[in-house]
Amino acid sequence: MNLLAIDTSSNWLKVAVDVDGEVHSSVLRSRSRHSDLLMVEVDHLLKSVGITTKDLNVVGCVIGPGHFTGIRSGIAAVKAISFANSIPVVGMTYAECFRTKESIILLRRARKGWVYVSEYDGKSWTYSMNSLDSIPELLSGKKAISEEEIRGTNVQINDGPLFTGFDMLMAMEDAFKDKAHIYDHLSIKPFYVQRPIAEENLMKKKERQ
Repeated sequence: MNLLAIDTSSNWLKVAVDVDGEVHSSVLRSRSRHSDLLMVEVDHLLKSVGITTKDLNVVGCVIGPGHFTGIRSGIAAVKAISFANSIPVVGMTYAECFRTKESIILLRRARKGWVYVSEYDGKSWTYSMNSLDSIPELLSGKKAISEEEIRGTNVQINDGPLFTGFDMLMAMEDAFKDKAHIYDHLSIKPFYVQRPIAEENLMKKKERQ
């Protein structure tokens, strides 16, 4: 199976491909430049293993929660690849690509003064959006980790992305084999814990009309 997986949900741009069991990946600290770099990295990686998007059986991406612009860029890319090649899409949250068996909380900055919280209880993930003021109490007695500094907390900062391209590929391959998290180019959507302010305002405007 040939699977291409991408993650544009954070400051780290991850692109990975599994070609019949041979894994290749790249990780760039790109901050807000995902839309500029993504397809360049995809093209470079596929060329390095001697295939094109026409040789892919599945394409996967991280659907959130995280940077809205980055997530939309990633989903737009996999939609195009899926549509052009009539292949399925595996869409997973970034927490589901984090391989763990122990209870843990992953934190990621959201809009000003808010934090995305992904909590694993040993069986499943739950997601919420919490104010910065509530985080110290939420983390009391629990293990937590983040890729970035969370103001006002002493959360452990990971030196680099929370998961590798290999981790992402393995998670998506397992999901595909289990027939889970599978979409097509129409049904794949961003995972919103809370919608962007611009979208909320637009929905309110439509409701008033």
